[in-house]
Amino acid sequence: MDDLIYARVSTREQSDSLPVQEKKSKDFAKTQNLNVTHVFTDAESARTTGRPQLQALLAFCKKHKGRIGNVIVADLSRLARNVVDQGSLIATLAELGIRLRSVDEQHIDGTASGKFMAGMTGVFNQYFSDSLSERTKYRMQAAVKAGRFVWKAPLGYTNPKDGAGSTIKIDAERAPLVRKGFELMASGNYHADDVLRTITALGLRTERGAMLPRQTWHAMLRNPLYAGWVKSGDLVVRGVHPPIVTQQLFDKVQEVLTGRSKTAQTRQVLNPEFPLRQFIRCAKCNKGLTAGIAKKKFRYYWCYKPGCRSVFVPADELEHAFVMWLGMYQPTVEYLAILPDVAKEVWAKRQEQAKQTSRALTIRLQEQRHLNSEAIKAKLKGELAEEDFAALKQNIIEEIALIEGQLSALESERSTMEVFIAQTQRELIDLPSAWAKAGLSERRELCSMLFPQGLVWSHSMGFLNSQNTSIMQDLRASWLDDSDDVKFGVPDGI
Repeated sequence: MDDLIYARVSTREQSDSLPVQEKKSKDFAKTQNLNVTHVFTDAESARTTGRPQLQALLAFCKKHKGRIGNVIVADLSRLARNVVDQGSLIATLAELGIRLRSVDEQHIDGTASGKFMAGMTGVFNQYFSDSLSERTKYRMQAAVKAGRFVWKAPLGYTNPKDGAGSTIKIDAERAPLVRKGFELMASGNYHADDVLRTITALGLRTERGAMLPRQTWHAMLRNPLYAGWVKSGDLVVRGVHPPIVTQQLFDKVQEVLTGRSKTAQTRQVLNPEFPLRQFIRCAKCNKGLTAGIAKKKFRYYWCYKPGCRSVFVPADELEHAFVMWLGMYQPTVEYLAILPDVAKEVWAKRQEQAKQTSRALTIRLQEQRHLNSEAIKAKLKGELAEEDFAALKQNIIEEIALIEGQLSALESERSTMEVFIAQTQRELIDLPSAWAKAGLSERRELCSMLFPQGLVWSHSMGFLNSQNTSIMQDLRASWLDDSDDVKFGVPDGI
């Protein structure tokens, strides 16, 4: 008669213990004068019986019925952690004339006492499994609520080696290619399969060096994890891991995938062409206005919220109205006195923001140059078609030019604190002039300093509406008592 060994661990990471189980079972077989001919091993949970090697063992036993005497396991939990499954497997083996032997539970046999002990052991194993599952689910839920991703890292990320308390980290080798895939998708010029072929030709592979399956790539494009979110069931929280793509880029890809994209190019919130984008809000739905160029030459701001869309205004009209609104404000003497302190605070914030932005842009620039090098290598190897190479090359050139332009703009805005204070003291007296001379970042700072809550606009009333509470309070105070304690008032003649 032949005898078989079955060994199991829950995950592949625990597979080092399989040889230990196998040796333990073989030593037992030797003491019992059993003849082991085959060993079956699984790296699967014991909560179900659909394990590949367990099914292979059962099929082998049925095929060689009458020639198999025993199936040996290190302990009953290796066979099953469910009372029903354990009983069913033991009964199936018994029908084939095969006895289940457990090294740690040698009292298990076909007697009434043996069946009772097998049942009791199965109950304890299931209790342990269910209890562990409940604790694991609770810990994972708590981890997700804290913004940690506690599963195997998806492509573009790596699991840390410093313990389960840490979150996933950026994979420096694969993350740039994943980001490039999102950028190509957001352009609206490529199908997802075309993008997959391109980033594959550029060198994107799984951890095992295999090509990325199509289904995996399509799932990645819809995974909010890449934009910095952690999702578990209906629970979605902001993750503590670094995002590979911006929220705006991720949202743009979702528009492309669902066919809602109406433009081939992604729009950036900070765009010199549209300094009031997102700062001005729709008076009806309170959503920040987006902006763009219509009919290839006309600039517009509009409300993009479905079901509202109550604002659609030429950019020149809205920006002119805003500059006129600025002209209604002048700093008081008291505000000019504290202006140096305010300027120092704004300066410190600007410097820190500029430093962080510069660091991020430099990293992006390095990534684009790396992608350019990889594209050339792929082209030379014949892995990238001429048409795909030309399109990708043009995309990289445009991206590098954009990044270098943003870096140059940041550098040009650097100045000493004394110059900044003097400039602010001089130009705040004439806010429209300050706006006209300011760069994009300075304009955004001026908006934030004067109107920290932003402004709302409607076709019927422009900026003169009750939702602009801070403005209306300033105007009302000036109209009622010409008070000198407000920071900004309405000049004579308004």
